[in-house]
Amino acid sequence: MYNSLFINFYLRKSTVDATLGSVNVRVTVNGKRITLGTVTSVADSSLPKSVMIQYDHWDKRKLKVKPQSPHATLLNKAIADCEQKLQKVYAQHESFDQKMTANGLKGVVKHGQRMLLTFPSLIDKFLEERVALKTKASTVDTYRFKTRPLLLFLESENASDLPAVDFTPGTLKRYRTYLITQRGNSDRNADKSCQVVKTLLLWAAESELIHKNPLMNIRIRVDKTPNLECVTQEELTILREAVLLPQMREVADCFEFACYTGLAYQDMKTLSAKNLQLVEGKHCIVGYRIKTGTEYCIPVTERVWALMDKYEGINLPLPNLDDYNPLLRQIMFTVGIDKRITSHTARKTFADWCINEVGLSEEATIVAMGQRNAKELTPYRKTRPKRLLAEFPTDLMRREIDRVPFKQIVKAS
Repeated sequence: MYNSLFINFYLRKSTVDATLGSVNVRVTVNGKRITLGTVTSVADSSLPKSVMIQYDHWDKRKLKVKPQSPHATLLNKAIADCEQKLQKVYAQHESFDQKMTANGLKGVVKHGQRMLLTFPSLIDKFLEERVALKTKASTVDTYRFKTRPLLLFLESENASDLPAVDFTPGTLKRYRTYLITQRGNSDRNADKSCQVVKTLLLWAAESELIHKNPLMNIRIRVDKTPNLECVTQEELTILREAVLLPQMREVADCFEFACYTGLAYQDMKTLSAKNLQLVEGKHCIVGYRIKTGTEYCIPVTERVWALMDKYEGINLPLPNLDDYNPLLRQIMFTVGIDKRITSHTARKTFADWCINEVGLSEEATIVAMGQRNAKELTPYRKTRPKRLLAEFPTDLMRREIDRVPFKQIVKAS
């Protein structure tokens, strides 16, 4: 990559005495100019940060101090050291094929002789490493999608060339505000996006791409209890019996299939005849989750068999995800189910069905959903009163439900 760097030394007049001045350095990086300060501070000289000389002792043509000045030798050495330091940083950027920025160069001067990466460059290197490690393409795309708002935020603040080490807690706070006010994100989604920034900086520090994680002491509390809304068995019956257009009926069947298998969209998309196997003499859908590689084993129920018979196999006509979710919302509006339904709702519905309707144990539900431990099940499980009453001893409750000492009992929903 070709970067342009122009270095200019000049004498800055004193505000107290117009006959005196300090030697300063200004650079132009790829067309953008920025002042770095006095040469003694940039060159890390043992001299004071500002050494004054007579204004007529400055040679504008040679950009050096004239020999008659008492500080000429020391300042000229500082000028040479300063130029050498800046040229070294330039060479580092060229050798690493790294775009050079004015603010980035200023950060190098501030933090020592080290090439400082901007966030766009840091994200590129992070994604390159993921690809080199043969991370799944869908995971790399997810990383790319999650970092897109960050790049837009930096662009909106004219800070695309801000070194990653200068991403202060104040910048993180402004990023969170930007996500909520400009992009309409919820508090939880904004916190998760901020967590992505911390993850990138942690990776950069561990990879020694930055000398220090500026957000090391910042804690981001993300609500770990997501929306557990799912579809009830009564609503699934309504969906099954509804009169729908052919395309909408196919989508509704795909959704119901997922509700009784717990398969994520990607796993359902890749199903084939080899996934249908006999386990302990019973038909099950067996495979490995694309997201985590964890094995799952799902008993085939009568309703799942009916759907496979209808479509003559395990491959149902699953549409593209961009069409799937909008069609689901349209179907739910048509049948009168007032819930925010997505393809992932089916997986939550399956967990609810296993725990509250079928009465499976936590361990069995984990195997059916292809999860590794109870922690992964937590975002999906919500034990309802039906499960409680199924396990509660009946001999402790009044059997004659018609004889109650109250005028009215309201049936729970």
